[in-house]
Amino acid sequence: MRLLPANHVERITTMLKEQLKKVEEKLRDVKWRPLPKSEESRVYAVDGSQGKARLSGTIIYMVSSFAFGSGRPYRLFYTNAMLYNYGISDQMIRLQMETLENKLGYLAGKLGDVDLVIMDGTLTGSLTRPPVYPESVRGIRTLEMFLGKAELRRLVREFRKELDSHYRNLEDELMERGFSESPILADMLVDRFFERFTRGKIMPERIVIRSRESLPEKITIRLTDLERAANEGKTAEDLLREIEEKKGIRVVATREELRDAFHVVLAYVEYLDSLERLLGLDLFYVAKSFYTRRLSSKAGVPIVDSAYLDAILRKLRGSEEPGYLKLEERIRVEHEIPDPLRDFFERVRRCGEEGVHGAYVRFERGDVIYMVQSNKEITRVLPKALHHRTGGYLRPLQRAHEGVKISQREFRTALDVLMNHLRLKDPDLRVFVKYGRSPLE
Repeated sequence: MRLLPANHVERITTMLKEQLKKVEEKLRDVKWRPLPKSEESRVYAVDGSQGKARLSGTIIYMVSSFAFGSGRPYRLFYTNAMLYNYGISDQMIRLQMETLENKLGYLAGKLGDVDLVIMDGTLTGSLTRPPVYPESVRGIRTLEMFLGKAELRRLVREFRKELDSHYRNLEDELMERGFSESPILADMLVDRFFERFTRGKIMPERIVIRSRESLPEKITIRLTDLERAANEGKTAEDLLREIEEKKGIRVVATREELRDAFHVVLAYVEYLDSLERLLGLDLFYVAKSFYTRRLSSKAGVPIVDSAYLDAILRKLRGSEEPGYLKLEERIRVEHEIPDPLRDFFERVRRCGEEGVHGAYVRFERGDVIYMVQSNKEITRVLPKALHHRTGGYLRPLQRAHEGVKISQREFRTALDVLMNHLRLKDPDLRVFVKYGRSPLE
């Protein structure tokens, strides 16, 4: 049996040739500029990683961030366990990993007095992901209904004060030891905040959320409904509000579920706070793999921008030469921070509304094209980044990739130590480590 028969190879080859032909038909000159002269600069580069294992319905996970640059390396890492909740647990772990990346980018940049902080990934992803984090939206609406808007705002203000103290402690740890093992505050304070803000309140039987964020993305509105609304002097927005009220999602406000809402909201606020601090520095995001079609879609070509640019440059210039293409328009973020939090994170809100500066860059001849993004003009930050170019990439970011990697062997070793401890600590705890991932799926 052949996994790739000759006729399949031929079909794939034909398809790729057809795509390349479409590109050649759409070829147009692009403003591919030579790379500017590099400028000497102090930088730190940051990357994050995660490792996790599911055991008998419990997730044990590690998240880490590593900073390498013009000074000593720094590291934040955090180990925790949570009961597995499909969809939510993976999002929480991802959110915490990115929180560690943002925190370390801010702290390393501050301690190193740098000109630029280089981050892995995209700034638009960081701006987009939190507002559509579904449990954070539901949690905010739940607390808004239970506490009231004024109390919810007080909760956010008080938690951010705790974060101010937390960052001072992290800074002291990094200066003294170069690492911290306790970089996530929400997990440690959730019980204290839950007790403080629910003390003396009567627990309702249920909380009803009515908000657009809680509903499915698409709502079908019939023409007859629109006609009826128009005859009654109502707008489409009025009709949509009526449908939302009828389809309000009900959240049973048990004590445990209300505590979970507190936990999710605090984790979300901690993320936004970390991004708010980071945006006070000059940032340079580098995406190793990206699948944007901002250019190729305008040309009517069904391939990603990197392949489109490569085809153009090879056809018009005869080689895969280094250079960059600056995006003339900023990349705007469609999603917004939920209303109850908008006033607390001015930099995050403004960056999302005004848009992100972007460019496609090839650092060395024959190398791949990267998507780069920044909160500053690309022509201002690119020369500073180029000072650290080597082998078609940025050396500090390469070292950050290497330093942050949580290998499967390291994670398995740490997991075995924990499992053995649980077995010895109490025989009853063995049920939580008896079954691994495979028997459950």
